[in-house]
Amino acid sequence: MMLWVMALVLLLVMAAVLWMMWRREGRKAGKNMKGALGIPLVMAVLAGAGYGLIGLNEHTATWLEHQQEYGEVARQIIAGQPPEKAASEVPAGALVRVLQSELSQTPSAVGWYALGALYDQLGAPAQTEEAARKALQLNPDDAAMHLLLARALIEKNEARLTDPALEEIRWVLDREPNHDGAWMLLAMSADRAGRYALSEQAWASLLSRHSEGETAELLQRGLDRAREQKQREGVFANLAATVNGEGLPAGGTLFVFLRKAGSAGQPLAAQRKVVTHFPITVSLTAANWLQGYPDEQADLVIGARYTPAPGASVDQAAITAVPVSLQLPQAQPATLDLSRQ
Repeated sequence: MMLWVMALVLLLVMAAVLWMMWRREGRKAGKNMKGALGIPLVMAVLAGAGYGLIGLNEHTATWLEHQQEYGEVARQIIAGQPPEKAASEVPAGALVRVLQSELSQTPSAVGWYALGALYDQLGAPAQTEEAARKALQLNPDDAAMHLLLARALIEKNEARLTDPALEEIRWVLDREPNHDGAWMLLAMSADRAGRYALSEQAWASLLSRHSEGETAELLQRGLDRAREQKQREGVFANLAATVNGEGLPAGGTLFVFLRKAGSAGQPLAAQRKVVTHFPITVSLTAANWLQGYPDEQADLVIGARYTPAPGASVDQAAITAVPVSLQLPQAQPATLDLSRQ
């Protein structure tokens, strides 16, 4: 930045000197040169500004360096050829920028897939999704590209399975029923989403093909947990609370949460809702669980926090309801009374 400023100052000084010389020569010749200098002066300023913005920009210099060093690697990837340099020799961030540049000129399915995989590695699911979709436009029959898109959609949803991601996974399994990568992605993301029937199916499929050794033990644990959670689903997957807010304005943000009595930190389940009226009944379904279902004998409490501001965060919700013990199985919604105290 300092170099750019110095170059611009120098340019202006040179332009002023040039202008003075031009006018002096014009007077000697008996001509009015006041407006004639406009074009060369503007050209000089534009040329200098362009040089300052491009030639002296440190990011541009870095990009040019990466383009020179990794351009051939990117072109080999786009062509579907094994690159000469090992992955450990090429920084992921640098290769992303070079691949983007090369793909704008020579798009290819394998190139977009590689770019998406790099974004996935860097933890950028939105960019991963975009690259995966562009890869699928060029090659819609590639299983790896469908799974890359599925991973991106899952990561955008905090590692929880979504219906669009499930469609991509099923596309792969319809064609390759024993695809372990697809089954593992389904097992783990369905677990996180509380869709235990799907995770049970996935763990069982994996275990049927890997039934020995440490791998089998891990898969069996996953299957046992999915079955246990599935059994508890009928008790925990549809809890509710009626929240009273006498004297409070509607239109704000309400948070209803469930946690173990005396515990802090992340709740077991939570629901955020914009309040249209009081009293309001809020349900905690399987989709609202942030952790696995606890033992049915666990001492649980359900509570609420409220703020009149719409779209606010839970930290801004200073109006609270005293948590009440939850009786299981729940016969009717728990009652919570919000109070400013």
